[in-house]
Amino acid sequence: MKFGDFFKQMSGSATSSAVVGIDIGSSSIKIVQLEEVKGVLTLTTYGEVQLGPYAEKEIGQSVMLTPKQEQESLVDVMRESAASAKNAVFAMPLASSFVTNTLIETDPGADISALVRVEARKVIPASLSEVTLDWAEIETEKDKKDATKREVLIAAIQNTALERFKVLMQFVGISNPPTEIECFSAIRALHTSGEEDLAIVDIGATSTKLYIAKKGLLMRMHRIRVGGASATNRIASVLNISFEDAELKKREADKTQSDFGDIARAHTTNYERAFRELRQVLTEYEEKNGTTIKNITVTGGGALFPGTEALLEQALGRAVIRTNAFAKVSYPAFMQDTMKSIAPSFTVALGAALRSFE
Repeated sequence: MKFGDFFKQMSGSATSSAVVGIDIGSSSIKIVQLEEVKGVLTLTTYGEVQLGPYAEKEIGQSVMLTPKQEQESLVDVMRESAASAKNAVFAMPLASSFVTNTLIETDPGADISALVRVEARKVIPASLSEVTLDWAEIETEKDKKDATKREVLIAAIQNTALERFKVLMQFVGISNPPTEIECFSAIRALHTSGEEDLAIVDIGATSTKLYIAKKGLLMRMHRIRVGGASATNRIASVLNISFEDAELKKREADKTQSDFGDIARAHTTNYERAFRELRQVLTEYEEKNGTTIKNITVTGGGALFPGTEALLEQALGRAVIRTNAFAKVSYPAFMQDTMKSIAPSFTVALGAALRSFE
């Protein structure tokens, strides 16, 4: 029996407790379905579909789909993976949202709700009537020494995006799924109890993101518009080949290939400046909060390229570990190698699904 058939058998009998996490990126859709089976949180199916072909573009290209194309792609990935859950959690892409930290000066113990909205008007590049706003107060060691300055995490999602994805969910028979911004899904998937500081580098198709969390709460986020698509473009230029051929070479990259050296150099050049910028952000955070982040977790599709961990370690000056978010759930033992190899691509979808089991 193929492993895909195994998962289809399991997912076909999913109960009302099954939940699917949905991550719609700029180049692909990923889903992960979880269910409690005899008290054990179990992976019952997963799937991914590339979005380029729906927009008549190459695989790996970042695309903007029409609502109809988006509906077709989601229906396809749900059908091909045999996902049967009627409950879902949707991870909203950062492109449709806004997350930032800000300091608010006020009297100790004062209610800052009204002040947050005032501050939000200053930092959110849209009218508050056009977004759904949420916020959380962050307490750092430095803030404890100055009770008049309170740090707040502000998050907002475009109302038009919320409505668009609400309609999209209806096409797969899911009504009003909870929605959260993708950075919170990633942190949930990778944070472990007892872990104080967590730093995540998420390498996507169009951007590379750094999330710094303390006790599971996002403390700082930084995004750079460099990702897998720009790496493919650079490889295509260096080897003088098409984007499609360059994407295939990147995905199948192996150190035994005769042209691996050229591919690796092009890949490294694409990320060098971005990774140095991330180191600066990390250093500034550590100095501000009087802490040291020793380990970095790398995730996202870009983490799959050979040597990415070593490149990040050199740039950040810290140990780097490729994520295995599926370690939080049960699945057949014979799938272990496969799940480890694909885990970075499914971190956000898994984290979204985990929300229902917290």
